[in-house]
Amino acid sequence: MRSKKFVIVYAVVIFLIVFLITFNSVCSVSQFDVRFHAGSAQMTAAAKRVQERLDEEYLNKSFLFFKESSIADVVAEEGGGYLKIDSIEKHFPNRISVSVREVYECYAYEKDGWYYAVGDDGTVLAVNNANVNNIDGRNVEIVGFRFEDIAVGGMFAVSEKQAAAFDALQAFLAKIEEKGLRGNILRVEYIDMGVSDPDKNFTWFYIDCVEGIRIRIVKPEVNTEEKVSLAVSGYLGEQIGGGTIGDAQRTHGYITVQDSGGQVRADYSEEKPEDWGVGA
Repeated sequence: MRSKKFVIVYAVVIFLIVFLITFNSVCSVSQFDVRFHAGSAQMTAAAKRVQERLDEEYLNKSFLFFKESSIADVVAEEGGGYLKIDSIEKHFPNRISVSVREVYECYAYEKDGWYYAVGDDGTVLAVNNANVNNIDGRNVEIVGFRFEDIAVGGMFAVSEKQAAAFDALQAFLAKIEEKGLRGNILRVEYIDMGVSDPDKNFTWFYIDCVEGIRIRIVKPEVNTEEKVSLAVSGYLGEQIGGGTIGDAQRTHGYITVQDSGGQVRADYSEEKPEDWGVGA
């Protein structure tokens, strides 16, 4: 009787071993299908290294016990913050699909002569002593905001006091992105008179455009969406007082967007307005 039980146990053990070996061979990672969306030469090369490392380090490893964090670690190490994982999908029994895209530098926030390059997802991608773009040219320069030192990889944020102004800036940046105008903007300066005199609550955005025209938004924290829309449409030659703006007018002149008589209005002037004020 004991001999019969031993044979049964032995058979079960053999079966389990064969099953595990077979299952492991079938359910081991046989393919990483990594889709990259990269535009710069640096990140194209980094993407290739990501694929090579995943193949070398994780092919034929257990599919069931494979951790998605392993992919994230490789992407972070090779991309240095410029590559972001959009999705990871495990396809039973042995294939893993990954979608990775390059995060592009868009804006450079200046502080004490240093430029914090921020990507389209709000993360700090680099800190440089010059406003340079990782692909070519320069980023839109933004000055006047107060913020703590932020390490590469962290989310960019400003002081609590300037949070409303920062939200207004994001609304303006979203509008120029929507219209495809980021390349038309050189610089945005935020002026807050309350920093030096708490009794003064005047704030402005001064926006320098590539062609030469300048835009001023008075108190951007108030009626933000309407002011942002008027500033951009005014630049494009729509809904503007004081004249129509065409290609020739964009080489000079001034657009002022402000609250007036209970409404928001935008005006264009070829000469600098007398009340243009700080930051002129």
